[in-house]
Amino acid sequence: MAKEPTKTEAAKPEAAAPAGAAGKKSSLKVLLMVAVVLVLEGGTVGVTIMLSGSPAKVEGHGPTPDLAAEENKLVEDLVVKDRFANQRTGRTYLYDTEIFITVRAKDNPKVKEKVESMQAQLSTEIATIFRRAEPAHLLEPTLATLTRQVKAALDERLGKDAEGKPVVQEVLIRKCIQIPVGL
Repeated sequence: MAKEPTKTEAAKPEAAAPAGAAGKKSSLKVLLMVAVVLVLEGGTVGVTIMLSGSPAKVEGHGPTPDLAAEENKLVEDLVVKDRFANQRTGRTYLYDTEIFITVRAKDNPKVKEKVESMQAQLSTEIATIFRRAEPAHLLEPTLATLTRQVKAALDERLGKDAEGKPVVQEVLIRKCIQIPVGL
């Protein structure tokens, strides 16, 4: 014989069914509420964008020049282009020479004016350096000894800038060609 279910056993399957339906309804409600909140947020953002208007127009400009860098930029100036004699070997040689200096751009006008006003003095000073130079100094690949002597002479003649530094940054002997004389 079949056993008849008791009241508590019969009530269990029926109680389980409404709980499953209620679970589906509550998750459906939560999803519906989340969707409504998302739609309201999207609408709020859209309305805010439309009310705020378009962004302001932007103009692009090139880089601004650095004035300090322009003032400290090095500029080359010709100091002397001449032929200087040397007789230290017992034979006379002429040296066809071009000497440039580099100065900062802010000092350039003042230095140019001094070089033009002292052209004979500077040329004489450099000629003396060439006449006194040892033949080995005149044949150096880098002309380091001559360059150092000419820089010292120019520093003495042209002076210092407002900061107390020599105005001549570097001496460049671009050309120093030995020409024998009186073969």
